Amino acid sequence: MIYDLVFLNGRVMDPETNIDAIRSIGIQNGSIVSISEEVLHGHVEVDISNLILCPGFIDVHSHEHSDEYYALKCQDGVTSVFELEVGTNDIDQWYAERENKTLVNHGVAIGHIQVRMKVFHHPSGFLPQSDSPAALRADRIDQITKEIEYGLRRGAMAMGFGIHYVPAATRWEIVECFRLAKKYDVCCHVHMRHFGAQEKNGSLAALQEILALGACTKAAINVCHVHSTCLAVTNKALELIHDAHRNGMDITTEFYPYLAGCSSIDSALFNDDIWQEQLGIGYDSLTYVNTKEQLDINSFNKYRKEGGLIIINSIPEQAVIDCLQSPITLMGSDALRGHPRAAGACARVLGHYVRERQLITLMEAIRKMSLLPAQRLESASSQMKVRGRICVGAIADLCIFDPMIVKDCATYEEPKLPSQGIVHVLVNGTFVVHNGKLVAMDKNTKLPGQAIRGVIRD
Repeated sequence: MIYDLVFLNGRVMDPETNIDAIRSIGIQNGSIVSISEEVLHGHVEVDISNLILCPGFIDVHSHEHSDEYYALKCQDGVTSVFELEVGTNDIDQWYAERENKTLVNHGVAIGHIQVRMKVFHHPSGFLPQSDSPAALRADRIDQITKEIEYGLRRGAMAMGFGIHYVPAATRWEIVECFRLAKKYDVCCHVHMRHFGAQEKNGSLAALQEILALGACTKAAINVCHVHSTCLAVTNKALELIHDAHRNGMDITTEFYPYLAGCSSIDSALFNDDIWQEQLGIGYDSLTYVNTKEQLDINSFNKYRKEGGLIIINSIPEQAVIDCLQSPITLMGSDALRGHPRAAGACARVLGHYVRERQLITLMEAIRKMSLLPAQRLESASSQMKVRGRICVGAIADLCIFDPMIVKDCATYEEPKLPSQGIVHVLVNGTFVVHNGKLVAMDKNTKLPGQAIRGVIRD
């Protein structure tokens, strides 16, 4: 048989079967149809000797969904990008805006934050301002749950929560939302209610709220960026999450491979005067993204009134390492403009933490960035059952990289530098990166990225 495309002599790594061997891969009509020890033949044949061929990476937590950032994601080996924490309040509009227009596959959650912003007539935007009704009022549970259920019926891939950003959301409001997630068999991707290592109103108390909801409602849970929330007690949080998982709870968590977070300076994260104690930092650990300015009390107060993103240098490296070595922790970049995680998260795992520091195996790193996120989303969409794997019948979402040179290049000073060592990337069988360069595509051409959407219930 002559295939559309053949990759020859590559080291194929599949985290589902643990295959790690030299194979030829035959691709037809955008799918893998042959994995062979023998030489295959195709209309296009590409020799990938000395390179790794693995599933394209799946980012379940990205807030940047523009052409610019989709291109950066491709160059980091990512083939599917999801907004599953903040989400949207209009599932139909979100997908319509991207139809036939993206390099990568894409999907979105119905977002509790975004629905609150709609219900309380907050201006459209990323997060509610700290003193807005969307953050501080808690008297419209029925209206909030009605909007969320409509989003689930329109094919939301998950239910997204940022409880810390809406401190007036009552515990009962969150209970009702978890019940809906269970009803529609989607995962709750949760930024928890508190952060920090302190006993009162700290991250472990917030985690206990989420674990109790999982036990009572049986809803699936993914705890967002556990290391940037739990900080010095990340190891204890992971212990609780592992215990819950061993005892039958459908729960995972996620991290990104950096020691700084990023968020909106005018959000409710900084409502309490004790945020410095909670995060274990001072004003000089904050950097205003727009100006690259290290803050003090005066500039903090100034920019808090103006809004904008800040870099938050607060994460202990041991928290990252604990997440890397956890078997149920997947990698989600939490991509935001101004932070290098939007461009280099996957390559940083492969280059810095696998090759240079040897903290986890290459197969485990690939699993955290492909199979685990695919499995997390399978209940929402059957499309995810044929992604995140290298097997006959899988969609040809592929990342081919050089393990000897792959690395992140983006920095806090230059956060949009594309990663190095990602040689080829295919989305639905189409090259989006070829020979290390982003493929130029005609603006009138239908781009290869596809909508990944849940079941639509009329």
